[in-house]
Amino acid sequence: MKRLPLTLACLLASPGAWAQSPPISTTQPRVQFTLTQDLVRRVQQGGQDVEQIVPNVKTVVPGDLLREQISVKNVGGETLRRVFVGSPVPRGTEFVGEVTANTSRWRVEYSIDDGRTYNAAPRRTVTVSENGQTVTREVIAPVSTYTHVRWTVGELGPGKTLKFAFRVRVK
Repeated sequence: MKRLPLTLACLLASPGAWAQSPPISTTQPRVQFTLTQDLVRRVQQGGQDVEQIVPNVKTVVPGDLLREQISVKNVGGETLRRVFVGSPVPRGTEFVGEVTANTSRWRVEYSIDDGRTYNAAPRRTVTVSENGQTVTREVIAPVSTYTHVRWTVGELGPGKTLKFAFRVRVK
């Protein structure tokens, strides 16, 4: 079976989020990001099917399920408002969902156009044949077409850490 090297995705934070907080030295970091990629395995334990997380796996094979987990910590002394935390879906994988969602503290959105636009339910235009006529309409894009995931956090207090995760399958 072919083994694929595991590559880390890049994280994005909105500079605009930093601009909305009181000014501080631009040489001091205000947000610290950590990305981990863990293998998700289904195993039998006590007669039940449970998930086992294998941390920091070095190689994967097609069909493997991975958890992309992003930790974001406010290392500055001020509360940050409207912080964007995002990640592309890693190359060689397909988004399968199971996103960390908490609508009261943050909003999650997806992109199907390499991060140019985001929406909670991205739509794409399709052309179909109905009753012998060609019809163009917008439909909700399948999750397998998502290229990026982004969370918008209302506020992140000093010293606070949040964790976000989504899952992908290796192609």
